[in-house]
Order: sequence, then C-alpha cells, then structure tokens
Amino acid sequence: MELHHVLHPYLEAKVALGRQARLWVYWGGGLVVLTLLRLVLAASLPLSPDEAYYRIWALAPASGYLDHPPMVAVWVRLGMFLAGDTAEGVRLLGPVSASLGTLLIAHAAYCWLQKQGDQALACMGALRAGALLNGTLAIQLGTLVMTPDAPLLLFMVLLLWALVQVCVCQRPRMWLLVGLAAGLGFDSKYTVLLPVAGLVLWLFVTKQGRAWLRTPWPWGAAFVAGVCVSPVIWWNAHHAWASFFKQGGRVADWHPARAVSFMGELLGGQVGLATPLVFAFLRVASGCCGSGEMAFSRFCCA
Repeated sequence: MELHHVLHPYLEAKVALGRQARLWVYWGGGLVVLTLLRLVLAASLPLSPDEAYYRIWALAPASGYLDHPPMVAVWVRLGMFLAGDTAEGVRLLGPVSASLGTLLIAHAAYCWLQKQGDQALACMGALRAGALLNGTLAIQLGTLVMTPDAPLLLFMVLLLWALVQVCVCQRPRMWLLVGLAAGLGFDSKYTVLLPVAGLVLWLFVTKQGRAWLRTPWPWGAAFVAGVCVSPVIWWNAHHAWASFFKQGGRVADWHPARAVSFMGELLGGQVGLATPLVFAFLRVASGCCGSGEMAFSRFCCA
C-alpha cells in the first residue's frame, strides 16, 4: 500500500505529461498543415494592385517609400529570393510570419501561465492562445495578401514575447529585444507608435514600470529602437519628410465634432479584425486581471 501511494502520483504525472505532449504534437501538426494550405492559396491567387506595387518596391530597394516604411519591400524581396518572382514569392513570408508569430504567442502564454504554478493550465493556455491568434480575421487575410501588416504582426508578437521574458521570467537583457522589435515594427508600419506609446506610459505610471526605469535596460532598448528607425528617418529627411507627412496628414481629418463617430469606427474595425468572439474573450481576460504582477497581463491584453 505504501508503494502504491508513492507510485500513484508519479504515474498520474507521467500520464498527464504524455497527454500534454500529444496535444503539442497535434497542435504543431495542425499549424504545419494550416501554413502549407496558406502557402498553396497564396500561390494560386493573382496579385492585388497593392501587392504589385510592393513588388516594384522590392525591385528598387530603399530605406523608405512614400506610402510606407521599407519592411514590406524587404519581406517581398526575401520571398522572391526564396521562391522566385511569382505570386508565391511575393507572399511567401506572410504565412511564415504568421506561423512564427503563433509559436511566439503560444510560448509567451506558456511562460506566463507556468508562473502561476499549474503545468496543465500553462499547456492548454498556450495552445488556446495560438489558436485564438489564427482565428482572427487579420491573420486569416494577412497570410493570403502581402501588406505591411505581415512583418508588423511578427514584430509586435516578438515585442510581446520579449516583454513576457522581461516581466515574468525576470530576464532584463530581453529589453534589448523589446527595442529591436519596436524599431523593426516602426520600419514596417508607423502605427507601431501606438502600442509603443502604451508601453512607455506603462513604464512611467506604474510602480513596476518605474522600477525598470531605474535600470539601464529600458534605455538600452530605446537606443536599439533608435538605431533601427534611423534609416527611415534619414530617408524622410532627404525626401522632404514625404512619408511622414503623407501618413501623419491623416491626423488633420480628425474633428472634435466627429470624435464619437471616429471612436465607433475604430472599435468596429478592431472587433471585425479580431472577430467578435476573440475580441470579447480578450476584453474579459483584461477585466479579470488585477493589480501587482497581474497588471502586466492587463497591459498585454489591452
């Protein structure tokens, strides 16, 4: 009986680990099949006018363009190098970026949930996080049509993963990766300034954030980000700030009388891109996060 009491928990743990390993295998296999399906569809559909435009950018490399920063052209150029000057080549890195982003978001969820001390919860949460990401309309369309959002997605997920490593796993050197992801995200699309502004606000208004500001790591991240964005700023400086004025000029469309309308359009667009079910899940998850260490989770969900 004593031997039974000793072995029983061990056997239960072994069975649970085996079940989790099978889930990861099934999940990984599903991700591979999904990625291959996306690649087949990407090769089958004709290029859109915007994609043809980005292809021309890729054939004329520069550190900036009128409409966007250069990362989408880099993405297309790399894809064409690997798969040729075809629709598949233009779109190749879209599905690949989504797959890498899925792995990063799953691992970020696993690290955070494992911190709570429940291995089974961490495993299931990681798998669900990856599935939810691929359930969004933004991912489903973004893997079939090459846009600046393809590299932006990868770098924003990389930023989130690095922040989890910093704040949950207590790896301060990962701040440098945060800076790299933020800088390369800016090189993908200027709208990255919004989540980065949220991160800066978190650093200054929360106790945990201010504690980090007393170390050199966030400042090192700012330096790395500055190095990454400097080619885009240099290009704009030598082209009459054309790209900044074109994208920043949209701010002039804002009118106080239409603030409610603009906010409604923004929220509607966010719900649509995430899909209503996923958006509702994120809102509930954010609301369930309290203070202290959980405040970082609130920031990530927001």
